[in-house]
Amino acid sequence: MYKEHNKIKIGIFSTVVVFAIIFFLTNSFLITQFRNELNKQVKTVASIYHEKLTNENVDSQYLLNTLLPLIDQLDIPMIISTKKSDGTFNYQHLNISIDATLNSDNYNSMIQKLRYRMDSNNNPLTVIEVNNQPIIQIHYGDSILIKNIRWIPYVEFGFAAIVLLLMILGFNLIQSSEKNHVYVGMAKETAHQLGTPISSLMGWVKLLESDIKDKKHIHKSMKRDLSKLENISDKFNKIGSKPKLINLDIRKILCGVIDYYKSKLPKTSTTRIDFIDKSSSTILIKGDNILLYWAFENIIKNSIDSIRNSNGLIQIVYFVIDNEIIISFIDNGIGIDRKNKKNIFKPGFSTKSKGWGIGLNLSRRIIEDMHKGSLRLVKSKTDETIFQVRLNFPIS
Repeated sequence: MYKEHNKIKIGIFSTVVVFAIIFFLTNSFLITQFRNELNKQVKTVASIYHEKLTNENVDSQYLLNTLLPLIDQLDIPMIISTKKSDGTFNYQHLNISIDATLNSDNYNSMIQKLRYRMDSNNNPLTVIEVNNQPIIQIHYGDSILIKNIRWIPYVEFGFAAIVLLLMILGFNLIQSSEKNHVYVGMAKETAHQLGTPISSLMGWVKLLESDIKDKKHIHKSMKRDLSKLENISDKFNKIGSKPKLINLDIRKILCGVIDYYKSKLPKTSTTRIDFIDKSSSTILIKGDNILLYWAFENIIKNSIDSIRNSNGLIQIVYFVIDNEIIISFIDNGIGIDRKNKKNIFKPGFSTKSKGWGIGLNLSRRIIEDMHKGSLRLVKSKTDETIFQVRLNFPIS
């Protein structure tokens, strides 16, 4: 379950990164397009300026006074620099806010900084040149629209980062909630499993207090119940720690679980539990005997609980393909509703009135997290439900 959540988190993060890259590339393309259009407009003004100066008898100042209102309508920050004979420059600026109280030196210094900044984004357009030296140039910056567009990816990325953070927090809350369901389910399962041997032991103690003669039988029964308590303790202890994996024959574990449940079925019950072995060789994997027994026990118990008819049949089919042991648990119970199929492995989910929703979740954790296998619902309809376990071998 946690692996699935981690995959979802990675998927969301990757999606956000991909969209961020797309936004930046799209934004860069739009800015380039707008700048090209802007360049065309400024070039038109520069061409008119150049044409008037070279072909008509007008001075530059008169032309500036004539063209400035036209240029001003473009709403583009612009500086027109005119190089004087002494090498200094005269500047005309449009759509630029400059403090009117600045002295000449500070004004020129600020204008030059703005000019260099504009030239870094857009190449200046030369209106008049002498001996390949520009005399009059138009320097222009980005329009307000381009400046605003430039910030769009940052805003979108910031928004995406906030959404990503909220989603991660949401998944963490879901994980925390699932952990709480696991703890509650484990506590109830512990109480349930401890209840029977403890009650039995209390009964044997009362019999001993009554000075019954058959103490050997009582002693044997008490040892059996104590063994059950030890087994239960081992189960829950191994869930909370890293188990030591040893070589195991899965078939023997399955046969042990099947024999246990066959002995538990009422004598009047017509339910059959069949073990179908389709493997001709003995395959050993590294695993934990108690935990795998517990996992298979939960799956078979789930099948038994689902049977409502008088001819119940549970088949455990064991076979080997390539480097996998495949175990199918097939029953002819009532099946699982389509709406519940996605929830059956979630902790706390149960369709039984007295169920705690821990069995299948626990089995999946044991098989997938501790033994690197898989447990999934292959098929479920009325009279046929199939759970399948896959275990790789050898497991390092």
